[in-house]
Amino acid sequence: MNDLYRKTFDEIHASDALRQEVLNMTKQERAMAKRQIPRMVLIAAIVVLALAGTALAAAIPGIQEWFGQQWMKETGRPIHTDQMGLIDQLSDAVGVSATVDGVTVTVDSVTRGENMIWFLLRYDGLPPEEELEELLGAPEQPPEEDSLDSQVTAVVGDVTITAGVSGPSETPSSQSPDYRFGRGCKLTTDPAVSDGTYSEWATFQNTVREDGTMTVLMRHRIEPLEGGSLLDAADVTLELPGLNWGEIPVTGAFTLEFSLPAIQPTKSLTTGGGTTLGEPSLRDIDPSLEFWNTNTMGPLPTEEMAFLRTKVTPTNLTIYWADREQTERLHKAGDWYLVMQDGTEVRLDTSGGMYTDLPGGERVSRFVWPVPVDLRQAESLEYRYGEDVLPLELK
Repeated sequence: MNDLYRKTFDEIHASDALRQEVLNMTKQERAMAKRQIPRMVLIAAIVVLALAGTALAAAIPGIQEWFGQQWMKETGRPIHTDQMGLIDQLSDAVGVSATVDGVTVTVDSVTRGENMIWFLLRYDGLPPEEELEELLGAPEQPPEEDSLDSQVTAVVGDVTITAGVSGPSETPSSQSPDYRFGRGCKLTTDPAVSDGTYSEWATFQNTVREDGTMTVLMRHRIEPLEGGSLLDAADVTLELPGLNWGEIPVTGAFTLEFSLPAIQPTKSLTTGGGTTLGEPSLRDIDPSLEFWNTNTMGPLPTEEMAFLRTKVTPTNLTIYWADREQTERLHKAGDWYLVMQDGTEVRLDTSGGMYTDLPGGERVSRFVWPVPVDLRQAESLEYRYGEDVLPLELK
């Protein structure tokens, strides 16, 4: 079946100013109590892994296993016990389920940072894709009077599926679709952590097995209220939109409620200031330009952007900018890397980045590490642009 390891941003809610910043940031072309993974399981895994010298992702189930796989994918190295221990510290088993249209979704486990939360979701009872393919290729029904559209309805197992047909010119796709979530994911907490001004959802994994089970890893990122944190204890309501297979609706929306305990924040690190390179928007170079062709137009113009300091947490990098005017017309270029003591390099995920004004007036950018990082093993932070490298000492 499908075994898709991909990352797609499903939805971003933001003010007009923030939406403009996200556009600027893109390259021009480009249950109720804490229930962690049982300690004896973790200790047994660590003993075995210590003998081997590394931690194997498959030794720990649930969301930890996914992060172990992602660490290997991002760094090219197996994840070590210290990193896995940090992930375990930030993770909780949940096990809450809801059933809609014969399909059951379960929040298996979660991992949290101050402004983000990862969910490992499991869907059971999905119709076999072969039957969905038959429905996709079902003959069109005659349109009703005064209507150009018609529908095909079928019962697949316990699921009733209705597929729309848009006139006689539409033909089945030769490429098999995959499962996609509709728009409208929502997370609310009590007490509230965010006012909903900025809300980003991303899907990192969508794996469907032959038995109709699908595992999904989703991440939700917010801009927290002053003093708020997703590490605080809270009652959580997770609303998931319906699940589609291509254009075919398979389920209605799901609502899952559960509680999460407080997690003690881990120590953060800081660096001094420096300069990065920023790139202007095409409209600032020439409003008539639609894209920048480096083959014929040369390198895109850049300008140095000063920052005052950075703050590094196990899940985030925050950059404190010196010049507001620059941030209003430039987006950031280059890449950030966290260099570990053993030489492992973790590249920052800069997709979906934006500028944010703090209550005290400072302007910052927050980015997400692809995997929570044990900062006790961190050696330095580096900004790289082409062959230029700016090393920053972590304090």
